[in-house]
Amino acid sequence: MLNQRNVKPKKKRLNEGNIFVTMANPLAVYQMAQPLILPVNDPLGLYGRQSSLFQFQNNTDSRDYQIEEQRKILVLQYNWNNDVIFEYFEDFGESGTLGIGERVGVTRLLEDIQNGFIKAVYVFLVDRLFRDKLLENVIRFAKACYEKKIIIITSCYIYRMWIPEDYEKFIDDCKLAWKALDLQLNKRMLPMRVFASHSGKYDSRTLNIGYTVDRDKHSLTYKRYVPLPKHAEIVNEKIFLRLIDHGGDAFDLMHELEQQEGVHFPWHDDPLFNNKIELLKVPGVGYRIGTYTTLLHILRNPVYIGTWKTGNKEYPGSHEAIVTRQTWDAVQYLLDRRQESIHPHPRNHRYDTLLKGLILRPFPGCIVSVSPHNREISLAWKDGENRMHPNRRDIIPLQTVETMFQDVFTRRVLLDDKCHQYAQAASSLYEQEAKDREHIKETIIGLEARRRAILDDLENPKMRKKMSERTIEEKYQKVGEIEGEVARLNAVLNRPTKYIPLPDLISLIEQLRANWDSLPPAKIRDVALVFCNGILLTPRSNHTWSFEVQWELWANDSGIIWLNVGDKYHWFDEDIATLHDLADCEAPLEEVLSALPKFSQTAISNMSLRECGKRTVPKGSHRLDAYMTREDMRILEEYGVGIEQIANMRGAVKAREFSGQEYWSLAYTKRNECHDTIFFVDRDSGTNQEVIR
Repeated sequence: MLNQRNVKPKKKRLNEGNIFVTMANPLAVYQMAQPLILPVNDPLGLYGRQSSLFQFQNNTDSRDYQIEEQRKILVLQYNWNNDVIFEYFEDFGESGTLGIGERVGVTRLLEDIQNGFIKAVYVFLVDRLFRDKLLENVIRFAKACYEKKIIIITSCYIYRMWIPEDYEKFIDDCKLAWKALDLQLNKRMLPMRVFASHSGKYDSRTLNIGYTVDRDKHSLTYKRYVPLPKHAEIVNEKIFLRLIDHGGDAFDLMHELEQQEGVHFPWHDDPLFNNKIELLKVPGVGYRIGTYTTLLHILRNPVYIGTWKTGNKEYPGSHEAIVTRQTWDAVQYLLDRRQESIHPHPRNHRYDTLLKGLILRPFPGCIVSVSPHNREISLAWKDGENRMHPNRRDIIPLQTVETMFQDVFTRRVLLDDKCHQYAQAASSLYEQEAKDREHIKETIIGLEARRRAILDDLENPKMRKKMSERTIEEKYQKVGEIEGEVARLNAVLNRPTKYIPLPDLISLIEQLRANWDSLPPAKIRDVALVFCNGILLTPRSNHTWSFEVQWELWANDSGIIWLNVGDKYHWFDEDIATLHDLADCEAPLEEVLSALPKFSQTAISNMSLRECGKRTVPKGSHRLDAYMTREDMRILEEYGVGIEQIANMRGAVKAREFSGQEYWSLAYTKRNECHDTIFFVDRDSGTNQEVIR
């Protein structure tokens, strides 16, 4: 008898011969009831899809095959005319569980089939087209193919959709595509991951700094968190213990970490760690805590006392703690006490503005806030890479920007005799979005009809009597699945949209032409969004902001806004140091103003008195130019705006010094009589003209 221990078990192998033959030529195993003649000179839709951007970037075999090889197969194997092969590749990175109207590629393919343009479809497998649990989208697509007598070619079968057997086979294969996904993902992978997670094992979540995952299969802590000493010590001493030293003030701790040069944690050369950690990375050097929210998350996360959280359950003692229970309790007590001392003001939703959703971010990292209650638009940002919280803020009055936009919108749309043509042109830009919504509504109608039919059977005593308990349970489960999908699709329909039906859009425009205030801000905003892509506001100097209104149909409107009250009075340490140097050398007025271009003469005079004990330059509060910075003057010159236009706005009058030099005097003006002014570029034959006074 042979020693069975020395016999190596054989691995199961796929029947490669059949696979190679079938995939290379579906006709080899295709039993046809009648000869198959392919319309090789008719338009064919070549469809491809991968479920996620990660798959598209990393699973290059599938991507390359669907994009490149399939066209070669059609041309070389099926002799299809290359000029009539049209690609539908918009769904790379989209899930097959999304239906018609939610995926661009399959929606466009269906519409071209219904319009009679596409005569055949090539797709690697039917699961690229759909993974539809309820089959509503599959049936709609199959019906369109049946009516237009479409041939669907895949790598293993050719469906002649007008033949009942192939029609049913296509639907059955789509059903199997969903079952394969459901079995592999929902019934195998996810339950195993959930089980592992509730056992305290790592489940592919974001890694917490201070820990790594033990990947030694022979270790008792395999797949569990283990402390990373070089990080764990920093988490304990530089974050938790330092917060106690700061009395629970997380903002103080944040400022301390901001001042630290370099990185907060040294580099750990582990691909899994670096892929899953969400701190700012400096490759080869280390990691920094990027935001105040991240810092607070570390301080509040019980993972650092050995507690593993998954779902709504906690498992204490699941892994080794980094922070002692005493330190943890002290930190939580101090954070809670400080939180109680802060009384946040509830948001006031009584006011609205038409500018919500229209203000664009001028640069990455900038936070744009539109506050109708405070009547302001603010831009907040960080002025350095090491900052963890925005420390710079610029504000512009909301009413000024509303007035500017009302003026340009009125001129572009409301006062133009062609406004109805513009409305039709703008509405046509969003026709596809409207069609997508109609597709989704059609899907909802079909699902509701199926739901009602199932409930009718369940509510019919005669029908219900014939059903087993298991059948009744399955039918109620199906009703629940349909209701869930309908709710999801209704949520998609309720998303903000730029599309307004043309009759409604024209009616709204007519109301605005008659009286701007006849519509609430939300309705005006809906109309504006049809024509406008957004408003770009950029602070340029103490008193000036540039703006650009970006249109769908016209060239952009741009210009500057002059603010009567300046905004930038931020004196930094380097500015104070420059002021001291200028005061020590008794620099002349022009040199001082040139060295500190962000500040006006009046602001410099007041700050020098406060910091140096004397006025380095005269205050000049009676002069208009004393309230203007060198940056203000540069921006005005750039946009072709003269100081006399600002003087007229401020109500200044011409005056003379003893030397005979003229200047604009503010001696006879009142501050409450001044206002902001808007200047447009090229409004009147290439010249600037203020339009709002």
